[in-house]
Amino acid sequence: MSRIKIRQANITDITIIESILLDTVNWLNEINQPLWSVESVKWKSLSESYDINDFYIAFFDDKPYGCMVIVNTDPFFFPDVPKGESLFLHKLAVVKDARKLGVSEALIEHFKEKGREVGATSVQLETHALRPKLRAFYENNGFKFVEIKTWSSDKKSAYYIYKLA
Repeated sequence: MSRIKIRQANITDITIIESILLDTVNWLNEINQPLWSVESVKWKSLSESYDINDFYIAFFDDKPYGCMVIVNTDPFFFPDVPKGESLFLHKLAVVKDARKLGVSEALIEHFKEKGREVGATSVQLETHALRPKLRAFYENNGFKFVEIKTWSSDKKSAYYIYKLA
């Protein structure tokens, strides 16, 4: 039996989600690779883009160690993908103390399974293009690189897809 359980979030989980995301913000700032701001991982900001039901939380031995967002439409990053054709991943985060426990991999597998459950033909994501370890993580989990989009001189996104059987 796996020590990692993943469930859909509910309104009582907002502080858990904020805590996991804030841990990631702090860790990335510590290693000089900032990604999200502190304000952007507070519920006030998150709720402008996501519903609580879009979040999934990973528990390792009943402790919340990771989270992610799964949505069925993404008009900003994937405007040309019709609703229902794919699911999209955002805000994948694992607390610093849980890295190397398989939580990220479990979240990715859950993402793929949710895609299969809804009959999507693929699951997709975009990530920071200049983070080779992060990109390798997705590639090692079966995602295929599609393209890089440049948003500004310091913001480039790498796009990935995983085709579902």
